[in-house]
Parts: sequence; C-alpha cells; structure tokens
Amino acid sequence: MQKSFKRLSMILSFFLALVVLVSAVPVSKPVEAATASNVFKKVNITKSSYIQLTDANLIPSATGATASFTFTIYNGDSSAINLVDYWARLKTTGGTKYTLTLLEADKKKKALPKTTTTLTYYSEVGSKVTLDQLVVNIIKFDFSVSGYEKTIGQYTFPKGYSNFVKAGGYQGVLANNSLVNLRIDQINITKSAKNYNVNLTYVARNTGKFGVPLPQYNYYAQTPKGLYKLALRNKTDETLTLEPSVLNAVQLTGSIPLSVATTGWKLIVTNNVGAETNKVEIPVVVFDIPFKVTTTTSTSTKTTFTNDDGTYEVELNAVQRFPWNNDDNVIADLIVRNKGSVYLPLPDLTGMLIVDDNIKLNGKAIKKFGDIGLAPGASTTISYVGSIPYSYTWKKLKLRLSQKSGETVTEIGELTKSTIVPVKQVDVGAIFVQQNNGAPYNAIVTDVKTFRGDKADMFAVFVELTNKQKRIGSLPLLAGYFKTTDGNLYEAKFTKATNAIKSDSKDQLIVWAELPENVDRTGIQLLMGEAFDENGLLQGTATAKGYLRAAQFTLPEEKLASSNFTGLEVGPYTVDMNMFNVWMNGTRMDIKVGGNVKKDTNFDGYTQSQLVFEVEHEETKQVLISQAIDLDGKDEKSLKWKVGANYSDPDKEMGDTLLWENYQLNIYETFNGNRKKLATMPISFSSSINWLDGKH
Repeated sequence: MQKSFKRLSMILSFFLALVVLVSAVPVSKPVEAATASNVFKKVNITKSSYIQLTDANLIPSATGATASFTFTIYNGDSSAINLVDYWARLKTTGGTKYTLTLLEADKKKKALPKTTTTLTYYSEVGSKVTLDQLVVNIIKFDFSVSGYEKTIGQYTFPKGYSNFVKAGGYQGVLANNSLVNLRIDQINITKSAKNYNVNLTYVARNTGKFGVPLPQYNYYAQTPKGLYKLALRNKTDETLTLEPSVLNAVQLTGSIPLSVATTGWKLIVTNNVGAETNKVEIPVVVFDIPFKVTTTTSTSTKTTFTNDDGTYEVELNAVQRFPWNNDDNVIADLIVRNKGSVYLPLPDLTGMLIVDDNIKLNGKAIKKFGDIGLAPGASTTISYVGSIPYSYTWKKLKLRLSQKSGETVTEIGELTKSTIVPVKQVDVGAIFVQQNNGAPYNAIVTDVKTFRGDKADMFAVFVELTNKQKRIGSLPLLAGYFKTTDGNLYEAKFTKATNAIKSDSKDQLIVWAELPENVDRTGIQLLMGEAFDENGLLQGTATAKGYLRAAQFTLPEEKLASSNFTGLEVGPYTVDMNMFNVWMNGTRMDIKVGGNVKKDTNFDGYTQSQLVFEVEHEETKQVLISQAIDLDGKDEKSLKWKVGANYSDPDKEMGDTLLWENYQLNIYETFNGNRKKLATMPISFSSSINWLDGKH
C-alpha cells in the first residue's frame, strides 16, 4: 500500500499542469441557466470549501480529440488543503476510461486558506466522442475504502452540450495568473479565385495589475471539412505584452478552399503543453464566428478590407460634379469606418475614377484637416477628385481603390455609384451647417451689395461664417461660382480676414465678382465649397484648384439706398448717424457730423470698417466734400470713430467754388475702391439745421 501511494504521488507531481493562460467562466453558455448550473455545480470538500467545474472543452486533434476540464478549488477553511489528496477521473457513459493529465503549472501541493486555486486536466479521447458522452468524477484518495479512492462529485453534460462562446460573448482566460478577457472583434472573409481569405481580429484586455506576455497560442478555423491553421498577421504580436486595462487587437489570417461550406465555422484557440517530444494542444477557448462572405460586385457601394493595422469598411457615399474653369471636377466621397474596438490609423488609400469602364481619371485624395486615425466606431470622409470635360455625360462611374504599404500597392476593389448627388440648396436666411470636415462651420448669407465703380461694378455677397470647432482656429478657404438663372457661371472671388477665429465666433466673408452690366441678376445664386489644391484642403492663403462639399445659396434681394441714416451696417459695426449740420462761413465750409457706433463682438474676422459721406450736387456731379469715417481708426486721413457716441467737425476751404442752393447728403460703404450707396437725403446750407434729427 505504501508503494502504491508513493507511486500515485509521483504520478501526481509529474502531471501537475501549465495553463497560465486558460480558464474562467464563459459569458454565455449555449445551455439554459438551470442546466448550466447543474454542469458547473459546486462539490463540497468540507463545510467551508468546495471544488467547481468552470470550463469544459473538446476539440479535434491529430490522434482523435482533446478534452480539457478546468476546476476551481476554494479553500474557506483556516488551514491549507493538500491537493495531493484529490484527483479527477474521466470515462464515457459506456464505460471507456481515459487518463487525465494535470497541467504542469497547476501541480500545486496545497490550496492556502481563503484563496482560490485553479486546476486544469486534459486527455486524448476518441475522435467520435462528444462532451455529452463524458463523465468526470472528482475523487479523494482514502486508504480506508476499497480501491483507495472515494468519489466525492460527478460531472455530466446534457445531450448536445458544447462550450463555445456565442457571437458577441467573451471568455476569461488565465495568463500568468492574470485574468484576460478575450472576444471576437472583426470577421472579414473575402473570396478569391481558389480560396476564402480569412482576416479575423480578436481583442484581449488584461484585468490584472501587471503586464503579461500574450501566450504563444495556436489558432484554427474549424469548418465542416476540418481544421485550418491561422497565423498572426503581424509578427510583432508574437512578443505582444498585454498591459493592464489596455484593449489589444490581435489579427489572424489564413486561407480556406472554396469547396468548404461557409456555415458553422468556429475559431479554436489552443495552447501547447507537455515536453517538446510529446506536445499536446489543449483548448483555451472556442468562439462561434458567424459571417457573410464580403464580395465586391460591379454594383457594390461598400466593401471591407484588412491590412496590418486592422479591418476597415469603406463606402462610396456620394458622387458630385462641380464646375471649375473649362472642366468639371468629379468628387467621389468615400466613407472610411473603423468597426473594431481599438484605435486604427487612417489607411493610405489611392483611388482611380473610371468613367464608362474605359476612361480613367486619376483621383487625388483630399482628407480632412488633422485626420490621422479613427477611434473605435468612428468614420471619416476621404474625397477623390478627378477632372472631366464639362460637356461629357457618363452612364457609369467606378472608384477603384488600392491600399499602399511601403512600395507595395494592393487593390481593394471597385465601388460603383453613377448617380450624381444634387448640390445642397440653402434658402434665403437659412443656415448652412458643415460638419463633415476637421474644421466645422456654419454659414449664412446676410446681405447683397453692388459696389459701383468707374470701370466695372462689383456684385458682392456678405457671408457670416461661424467657427464650430471647440477651440480657436482658422476656417477653411472657400471657392466657387455665381450662377445665373440661364446657367451661366462667373468665377467668385473671396475676401476674408487671415486671423484665426475663436470657437463660436464669426468671420465675415465677402464673395464677389465683376459682372457685366447686361447680366440679369434676378435669381442669381452662389455656389461655394471648401477649396483645395494639389496638397489638399486650403487654409491661410493659397490658390484653389477646385472645391468640394459645396452648397448653393439663394440670395436675398439687394437693399436700395434709403433716407434712413440709422442702422447702417459695415463689417461688424452698426452706425446710427444723428447729426449733420453744414453751412458756409465765408469761403470755408463747416460741418458738424455725429453718430453712435455699435460693434458685434461675435466677429473675430472682417475686412470692412469704413464709411464715406459726401455732399454732392447730383445734377452736375459736383462733390463738395468726400470724407471717410474709419471705425477702426487706422486711416490717418479719416475721421476716427469708436464704439459709442462720436462727434466730428471737419471743414474745407471752398475758395471760388461755384455753390448751389440744394445738395444731396450721401453715405457710402467702400470696397476695393468701389462704393455702395447706403443712405441719401436732400440738404442745404444752414447753420441751425441738423438734417439727421428725424424731423427732415
């Protein structure tokens, strides 16, 4: 008996096992709660201590199948439990016995008081054996009974039982005594000429307090025709350290013949145990991996691809066509999504626009400001721009996408969307909200003014841009055209301040063109979008090569000059003129002029700040005086008015100038040397009359 016991002890210490990487209770079992409770029941060792089955797996192997069983032993007593006294026995319901081996790392002599200890056993079984045909007995060595073994607990499995993790679930496994949660994150199966190309990502989060290396797992895709080995896509993952709380993504790749049915696939993760000459792979976790094969057909607008960084979904969202010089720019907007759980860098994608199958337009990629990566679940838009004669009408348009890694270019697929998305129309007084770029803004047209000049008139539209970024920053440069009701286009020029704009503050943009006098301005619209050149979207100062994300603004009616000298708007200023008195003092003309100035402090950027008043005899075009009022006080030759009440008394020596009985007082806003009349009224010389007191 002593010899037998000694032999048992030697066998026990030889077989104690290694799974530092495996175990824990799965999140979801494919059996009902009551059944699961019975499968994973607790068996009391003492009144305060118990042993419990927490994991059971069965996977195919080269010699048949490998079964593994993980038990948790809780010692609730005040003294240690000698684990040499306990073992597990395995047999089938038909009576066939198998020898269980304990993982080397689990060969623990004792379970200390108030602690939990994990033991994992494994055994080779027949290839046709299923879990519901297996019975696991927990025995205690007792030399007072026949056979020296006493069964203290038995575990059986209901018919059809399997312990794979269902889609969406996760499994906790042990790695160097740290609990690591694993789950499937992305499944991308594409079809080539001979194979299904498997790209699969799982994520691992270390819930412990210390970093642990990712175990040297083996990975298999289990299919109806057998197991197919999967490899790490990135070799660097062989030395990946799972830092505490960090979500790590591990990519797997492989090929499976097209003859294999695409239903019932599972991912099997195993770990090598045993000596080098007698290695055995025991299951760590088995995941259900339902999927649909990703295909890119001639009519696809969406596809998925995987590179060394992760899996991305791309969708051809919209195709637009905007006039530019003598051609049209074709804009294809591609949405790039990160559908995974970890951050991904923005992929390096090249695109070629193909019209009617044979006409190729090299598409330049335009990215958002500051785009370098994608958060989990986030997306961004990359626009591909090509040029085409404005008279050409296509029937079919495709975007051929490729990804670049170093010097290697790999084709992803072709996306098709031949219908042109109409440009967004913005009604009078409506706010255009642009959120699709890295510098979001709101735009509203506030005024239309025609500035008269000696050589040409300037048709100008005033636009308020509001910075919707979370901090101070430059707003995008814009470009576009004026479009008349008969379809004629006139290039628009843009005047704006160059300074950065605070968050939720405004920049006043002036969009203008020198329109021929015979152009009918009734119903004219402004088409404008974010400007780009060969380097991408523009900020600061640069020459545009086109624009994208455009909108077409319906313009308000232009205001005519009135006799009301209050509410005169120039830049961010509003001027209420309340004093104008003019008389002759001998040969000198004396003037008293006054007004109240208000400033909209929401404006950080503007270029207009000057009014001009004139005393003119309109019949003869004689101008007695033309005087600038500078509201910013920068022009040395001007009257410098500030916010609040202002009063000035300019004068002018008239000499022998011929004077008339009646004149016209005109107020102008100036722009690039041209003028827009804002207000006008008849006046005459009088030392006692204030023409702007509201009584005249």
